[in-house]
Amino acid sequence: MTRWATPAVALLLGALLVAGGATALATRATAGPAPLAAPPSVPAEGVGSGEVQLSADAAQHPAADSVRAQLQRHYDAINERDYAGWRTTVVPARAEALPEDDWQDAYATTRDGTIRVDRIDADVDGGLLVRVRFVSAQALQDAPADLQAERICWRSTLPMRGVPPLIDVTGGGSSAPEEC
Repeated sequence: MTRWATPAVALLLGALLVAGGATALATRATAGPAPLAAPPSVPAEGVGSGEVQLSADAAQHPAADSVRAQLQRHYDAINERDYAGWRTTVVPARAEALPEDDWQDAYATTRDGTIRVDRIDADVDGGLLVRVRFVSAQALQDAPADLQAERICWRSTLPMRGVPPLIDVTGGGSSAPEEC
């Protein structure tokens, strides 16, 4: 009988160890503070917090802190109608394409929130591609022509260049808006 007891106990302990490890991994994958564990929920109304959050994946990127800080300045400038502040977050070509009067008209009623950087990747040109989602609210007359809605959930890929990283000019298809 003892001849089988030792292997049976070892087998039982091994099974318990595997089950415990799987449980620990499953718990760790879903635990953690909300901005790192899961995308924030779209608020029932309004745009939510104006604080830029990072996903766990984005937080691992070496440029995460500088990207988050720059995007925080960017969205703060939009929310505060601060054109000069906004200009410091974008490349000169982007700023020149949107002079202050046009920018003030475009963002006159805009408020952005629930901002999350999902991913940061290297760009082929040595810059960064930053995947960000956010909620934007604006007066209907200030909504994009192709999506007349007072509240829009955006998913955008922003190219960023330099140190600190500045938001580069984006092309068609870099943003996917939907009513929310």
